[in-house]
Amino acid sequence: MTGPTSIDETVQRILDKYADNAPQYREYAAKFQNFDRWTGSDPKVIIADAAGSVTGLNYENIVKPNVESFRDQFINSGKVQSLADLAELEHDPKFTESFTIGHPNAVYDVAAALLENAAPDADDLDLLQTWAANADPNQYRSDPVGDVYGIGPATFQYLRMIAGADTVKPDIQVEKFITELETEYSEFNVNSSSDAALIDSCRWLATHSTYSMIEIDQIAWWTFSETESLSNTH
Repeated sequence: MTGPTSIDETVQRILDKYADNAPQYREYAAKFQNFDRWTGSDPKVIIADAAGSVTGLNYENIVKPNVESFRDQFINSGKVQSLADLAELEHDPKFTESFTIGHPNAVYDVAAALLENAAPDADDLDLLQTWAANADPNQYRSDPVGDVYGIGPATFQYLRMIAGADTVKPDIQVEKFITELETEYSEFNVNSSSDAALIDSCRWLATHSTYSMIEIDQIAWWTFSETESLSNTH
């Protein structure tokens, strides 16, 4: 007879089943971690991507084209070359006229928040990555970035994720995933009652398996997204 199955073995077995049905998860998780998305490793574009995504507009058809237009008009033109330049867009009427999706203020306010206590010679990408790696989603309201108008827990986590952090975005796909696990596996310490609970649940799953949090995020995305969304990079 075999002995009782440990919780780690059970979690691993169940997640393996989901992963087998969503084989793209590993490739896309790596894209986030390695800055292999369309934004590249430019912190200015990454911040604009998060700011444009705040209100949940269609990503592929509205958010991405608008952020690409911003990149061409302000970054590729040389007008905005640093986070300091990004923070100054608050006073630029051309920016206000052109960036009309999401919460435009988040573009310059997030940049200002990251620069708040930065050394004068700090590297912009290092600033964003260090913040993303160390930010606490359970304390996001007391975080300078989380304090920016329009930055809720989902956008806070999305910005961390696209800045290379191993984390999850508490979106509808993750909620459906955790709800299903919560319903079917009472022995799992998972809870879908809030954004914070979703993040903690994914952390618990990662702790009890070989999957990272970003991999769990992508398993959820590819499992529970609507068919027409699957070609989009969220």
